[in-house]
Parts: sequence; structure tokens; C-alpha cells
Amino acid sequence: MADVHDIQSWLNGDKLRSQKIREQYPLIGLIVGLVFLYILTGYQSAKQQHRLTDTKKEMLDAKFRYMTISAQLTNSTRQSQVIEVLKENGSELQENRVPPVKVK
Repeated sequence: MADVHDIQSWLNGDKLRSQKIREQYPLIGLIVGLVFLYILTGYQSAKQQHRLTDTKKEMLDAKFRYMTISAQLTNSTRQSQVIEVLKENGSELQENRVPPVKVK
């Protein structure tokens, strides 16, 4: 019978109004505040981790774009490519077949 009375006193709020529990209100408030901060910190760290992952993906995409553009530039500035473009455009320039000579 004591157990039923004890549960009823908790449910109707009699226990929360007792002097012993009132003395613990600041401690209960501190614990609730710390739990709130713990949950907030968890959400913030998850959000920061998502941003970090997104930034890594963007960096990887930028790296591959750079490598593609660099390869295209290297290919388009080769001597054989330049000569082909000149011939297609009807230029009269020709490739020099004589190696350069060092003058002293």
C-alpha cells in the first residue's frame, strides 16, 4: 500500500512540493542545463562534420577540374598541335627543321 501511495504522491505533485526536493531545485536546474548543452554541442558537431565532408567533396571536384584543364592546356600547346592548328587556319608558317645553333 505504501508503494501506491508513494506513486500517487509523485503523480499529483506532493513530492515535488516537499522541502527536501525544493532544496535540490538548483541542482536539478544545473543538470537540466548541462544536458541541454550536451545535446546542443552534439548537434553543432554533427553540423560541422557535414560541412567538412561537403568541403572535402568540393575540393576533390576542384582538383579534378584543375587536372583536366591542365591536361588540355598541355596537349593544346604541344608543337605538333600548334602546327596542325596553323595548317588548318591557312598560315604560311612552317616548322624549322634545323636545330638551333649556339653562338659564342
